[in-house]
Amino acid sequence: MELGLPALLVAIALAGAGLHRGGNARLLDWKPTRSPQREVELELGELDQMLSAQNRYRRARGLPARSLDDVSRQAWANYNLYGEMLSPPDDRRNDQ
Repeated sequence: MELGLPALLVAIALAGAGLHRGGNARLLDWKPTRSPQREVELELGELDQMLSAQNRYRRARGLPARSLDDVSRQAWANYNLYGEMLSPPDDRRNDQ
């Protein structure tokens, strides 16, 4: 009995959700708070803030400032190196 009532309520909820023909967003009356374009603008603003803070610390240590292209290039190089480390060894190298 202790598990029967909660299980029955969950079963009713799942059956109701399965029979509902509209989308989940419509069922919950959900609307996004910001547009995707605004999300991208905010993300780029955060990247600019982080890069300027990093460059401030680099200048304090006497290092040159970095551009977003420099950071992106290094990130992709690290990503590619990580992918090479995870890939299986090439059998052709052993045949030589």
